[in-house]
Amino acid sequence: MSNEFRPLVQVLRELKILAQKRSSGFAYIVTEDNHSCIVRLHQGQVQEVVYRMLRNEEAVQRLSMVSAAKVRFESSGIAALPPGRTPLSEGSVEWLLGGFEHDLGGQQYQYSPAATPAPLPGASASPAAPAAPAAVAVNPRARQALEQVALNYLGPIAGMLCQEALDAAGGDPHKAIVQLAGQLYSQQEAQRFSEEARTALAALR
Repeated sequence: MSNEFRPLVQVLRELKILAQKRSSGFAYIVTEDNHSCIVRLHQGQVQEVVYRMLRNEEAVQRLSMVSAAKVRFESSGIAALPPGRTPLSEGSVEWLLGGFEHDLGGQQYQYSPAATPAPLPGASASPAAPAAPAAVAVNPRARQALEQVALNYLGPIAGMLCQEALDAAGGDPHKAIVQLAGQLYSQQEAQRFSEEARTALAALR
């Protein structure tokens, strides 16, 4: 599978081939703006999609707006959807496995870095542009502790969801816990996760 950004339609065609081969595992899709999407496949069935802290139908809808992406697939024997989780709707599965051709088939996207605009002739030197915001600094030990707890609740996608949550929370692990708890399927599970995660963070002090 290519490591270069390609039109989304080509990435989804690869996903369709994986389904036709009755593959089991996780397709990791990275978009051109560096967001991650994970598609769970079990014996060729697309069971779950997670993208930008969204799940299933909302995730597919947001993914459909992407212009370019790249994908890698990792086989896994534990890709079956855990009990109690709602599978992806039939309509979304149909779109991912062929319906996208109608919407995206003519997509002729060419990935290229954004060009820097040239200054206007005779324009005076402009004031220095404000510095780009610094990358969010996350305590690696805090992130690891959070991922270890999340793994028990979210499975193999825990690492990606932790990264998304920490980015959205500005690197604050306690705010990230609140975001991650919202991904769980019951209030009891969310409360249990929150307590375990806070205990794990407190143990780092």
